[in-house]
Amino acid sequence: MSSPYGAFCSDEEEKRKRTVPDRVLIRRVYNYAHAHRRNLIIGVLATFLGALTGLAAPYMHAIAIDSIIIPRELSGFLWWIPLFVTIILGNYAFQYIQTYQMRIMGEKVVAEMRDDMMEKLQVISLRYFSQGEVGRIISRPTSDANTVRIFLRLGLTNILVDTSSILGSFVIMFVLDLRLALLAISVLPIALGIVWFLGRYSRAAYRRALIAASGLTGRLQEDLTGIKVTQAFAREKEAEKKFLKTQADNVKATNRAILVSASYIPFVISLRLVGTVIILFFGAFSVLNGTLSLGILVAFTEYQFSYFMPLVDLVSMYDQYQSAMSATERMFDVIDTKIEVAEPTAERSVTLP
Repeated sequence: MSSPYGAFCSDEEEKRKRTVPDRVLIRRVYNYAHAHRRNLIIGVLATFLGALTGLAAPYMHAIAIDSIIIPRELSGFLWWIPLFVTIILGNYAFQYIQTYQMRIMGEKVVAEMRDDMMEKLQVISLRYFSQGEVGRIISRPTSDANTVRIFLRLGLTNILVDTSSILGSFVIMFVLDLRLALLAISVLPIALGIVWFLGRYSRAAYRRALIAASGLTGRLQEDLTGIKVTQAFAREKEAEKKFLKTQADNVKATNRAILVSASYIPFVISLRLVGTVIILFFGAFSVLNGTLSLGILVAFTEYQFSYFMPLVDLVSMYDQYQSAMSATERMFDVIDTKIEVAEPTAERSVTLP
């Protein structure tokens, strides 16, 4: 059973291909978030300020090495320590604000999307429930909504923080030393290419995993609802075989998605190690030649860590992002389902005495 927008039974849902681009899904989710733009603005602003204070720490280390430790002007710690503590406490405060605001926004957005799904399920035709699998329908406002909820609460926040850290690290590195900065980001195109290549398979894998999970929910719902009939006709063995097959399909689809996602991290971490070796090798020569201070080299290695570890985190979030986009598409699949039998107008409706 399928409509031009909805697919609620196993055959139709498993045959359907991805039809909606990410930018359309993101724009539609933003339309929900726009009503809570106060939380969104405060959260995004706190995210950027948190990233800025976090990026100030490596430069403070460079100042301590070049201006206090090497010249042995230990009295400089009298102003350095209070300033450093202020920056760290500010970073913690901004992290708390952005986490609170983004979680509030995520909960409200998903609640409104769930309301719209339930409103649509009240008016769509009865054949959606007679020919479709109720468990698959239930999985949209429950498990799929929870996937999107977790992404908006945590994943989106991490993406904003990591993106700000990466861009900020690039700016500071190029300001400190142009040549060393170019060497530090020389391996970045390779990492982005790997992420893009694997991402082509990740979305499809997670979509199949969500479909398999909804099929498992549907099988559980049908078996438990009809358990009295199953026992009355002694069909327990047949029901168990069907459940085991559905569960095996779910495990297989989930393992396939895990296989794709697990391939990201080793590649990116290996490239980070290569980048660190490049910075230390050429940076050591610059320090010995007197063209670079030891404090700047230390700061460079920290900034390289500050953009590569967020990149690793972004790779993990990209995995979560693909799952959230698949779940979002399935939620809008319900919201966009066409109503086959429209309610009559007021003048044509039948009123009971």
